[in-house]
Amino acid sequence: MTGLRRAALAEAATLLALFCVAMPLKYIAGASWAVSVAGSIHGLLFMVFVWFVVRSWAEGLINWLGAFRLFFGALVPLGGVINERWLRRQSAEAAAP
Repeated sequence: MTGLRRAALAEAATLLALFCVAMPLKYIAGASWAVSVAGSIHGLLFMVFVWFVVRSWAEGLINWLGAFRLFFGALVPLGGVINERWLRRQSAEAAAP
């Protein structure tokens, strides 16, 4: 579950970097390379995140509704942060006796 939480945060951070840094650089400073670099990094981390979601679902760590929530939360800026908090609560509940 820790890997999934880290992947959620990494995906969220790169999405914010893409929206808040790379896109303004492209449209204000004409640096289109910034979107190419940030977009590629975000795309790779998004695929890693999806792999962690599918793996966690297959291992029974989350149900299909949790997988659905994680996937669609990753499409929204700051959704990855909300997902990570939800995953942290899920881990705490699973660890509690």
